[in-house]
Amino acid sequence: MRVQETSLVMKSDSCLDDSEDNDSPTVLQMSLLLDRSPVDINDSRQTDLCRTYRRFLWLMRGFGAVPQKDDTVRQQKFRSRCCYSSRLFAAIFMVLLFNAQLTYMYVKATTNLHTKTILQIHFLSRSQFAITMALGILIFAFRSRKLPTVIAGVVKTCSWSNDLDWNTLRWIVRFSWLYPGTLLVVVFPMGMIVKLVLLRQLQDSLFGLAVPAVVVSLPMMIITYLGILFRCVHLCFVIVTCGALGLQFRRLTADMKVSQTGKTINSSLSLSSLLNRHYFLSELVRQFDAIFSPTLFIFTASDLVVVTSLISFYISASQMEASLGLYITQNAADMFIYVSYAVGTFAVLATRVTFAVVLNHQAHSCVPILFASLQDTALDKTLKRNIQMCLQRLCALPVTLTAWNLIVMNRTFILTVTGLIATYLVVVVEISSKNGCSAQHLALTDSASLLPALGFDANLTLLQ
Repeated sequence: MRVQETSLVMKSDSCLDDSEDNDSPTVLQMSLLLDRSPVDINDSRQTDLCRTYRRFLWLMRGFGAVPQKDDTVRQQKFRSRCCYSSRLFAAIFMVLLFNAQLTYMYVKATTNLHTKTILQIHFLSRSQFAITMALGILIFAFRSRKLPTVIAGVVKTCSWSNDLDWNTLRWIVRFSWLYPGTLLVVVFPMGMIVKLVLLRQLQDSLFGLAVPAVVVSLPMMIITYLGILFRCVHLCFVIVTCGALGLQFRRLTADMKVSQTGKTINSSLSLSSLLNRHYFLSELVRQFDAIFSPTLFIFTASDLVVVTSLISFYISASQMEASLGLYITQNAADMFIYVSYAVGTFAVLATRVTFAVVLNHQAHSCVPILFASLQDTALDKTLKRNIQMCLQRLCALPVTLTAWNLIVMNRTFILTVTGLIATYLVVVVEISSKNGCSAQHLALTDSASLLPALGFDANLTLLQ
């Protein structure tokens, strides 16, 4: 069983080194594993994990972010690629159109305004979300060609003979569905209902044309939610993969402790075979990170921007130059979207970093055991050399997710982010205390006279 598992992982590694257009039978079998019933997987638990990944891939293919590698017939293969390209083009086009409409509204609204800080914050907040979403989908689409092969390697390598590990993974899978499920079942319907109620008699501008506000606002709202859905599904891949591989590393460390005592006669629990398994698991983490690292960098940077904006709102909510301006230029539905996205962004950022840190911790938890094994004088020289090589590899190449090889998501990264947010908090408090536009100024300013000065009427519609 252990020999078969090792050969399967080696096959998945060799597939990842092939070119993208390689159509050898081995590549097709591995890449189609998640699109068809896994007839070669006898363990029902591996089948359940495979089914979970297949659902994630189905959602990703809705955005055109994962190509459909299917069908050996040339005509069907061409039709499949055309369908994939059209979905990707439609997703990118809608996002860019959304950003162009925002730019037009921003330019028109600032022509007659004396104070532009409010709309600048509003425009930059929405625009950076649209740009990062388009970049994330486009970059992920080009790097996800080998994603089915890597996931097939994860499914094949993971062993769920221990009931505790499997039950833990089931809870992790349920937790991963919490984000897209809450978005589709709760947040999106509520936002649509509020939007439809508030936009019945309002007019808006679509690139200079006077149209009902529903024509502009509803598509923008749908695009915003679709972008959040893409990030949620992207997070689901990270949660399940980090959870599954982290549990495998934890079980591997427990087996190393048993092997160190010498109370086992199972050859698969020998220290040499466990070192080989640790190497295969580490390679799977690196191959998964090679696909997800660019989007991890883009989404993490974008999430940090939104989190800092949320801090500004709570600290300087009574000041014109702070994020309160966003709410003056928006109605209740837009407030609901922005606040829900800001709070959800903080949860997504914390979840992504937490699972990456747990994976890193579990992968390096065997280091004390390996150091203790080196003290054994009766240890074979070849095995001692392998242990030293494993320790050097873990020191030089940490097993964790990276943000385009610029950020290593470990415990140090948590301390760095915490220090960054704390520093930003101190700066915002300092600026707020010295800002002349305080709550007293807003209390003396009538909202009926404030809105026309910003270019909006009583219904928060842009004045022509």
